[in-house]
Amino acid sequence: MFKLGDKVIDKSGKIFEVQSIEDKDFGAGPEPYFVLKPFFSYDFNPGYLAFIPVSRAETLLRPIMNKEEALQLIDSFPTLETYPDASPRERKVYFTKVVASGDRLDVLRVIKTLSEYREERLRENKPFSDFDKRLLQNLTSLLNHEISLALEIPLSEVSYFISSRTGNTLL
Repeated sequence: MFKLGDKVIDKSGKIFEVQSIEDKDFGAGPEPYFVLKPFFSYDFNPGYLAFIPVSRAETLLRPIMNKEEALQLIDSFPTLETYPDASPRERKVYFTKVVASGDRLDVLRVIKTLSEYREERLRENKPFSDFDKRLLQNLTSLLNHEISLALEIPLSEVSYFISSRTGNTLL
């Protein structure tokens, strides 16, 4: 169970802080809800709050990774295998499912696959699709946010930390 002040991740990978627990009635009678405030600005309006039913929080939210998990994830990057080549449509459908699963290792694998695919497209003088570009940027940003919190380092230093530790960059 989550408590006040906890940082949590929603299904889209955005990080929130648990601000309070309040009884709300959104049409099915009063029920306790976690009131969540975005931890990073993202694309929300100022003052945005999210409400998650306490009874469903375990399926809709997950805790951020701890320091050991973050370091393990970073250390796995150089040896991580990429996903096999697929058509743009197949890639879009599959990567969307992977992102929704919330499995950080699979998300990192998608980042590595898209990064290598982008480099291949550049070498061939071919365009990198807008969907792939946005997905790569979003996933990298979300993972960097979580790693920043887990390792307690400024967001601006995450890329350098990963690069110096592994010799690879995420984006």
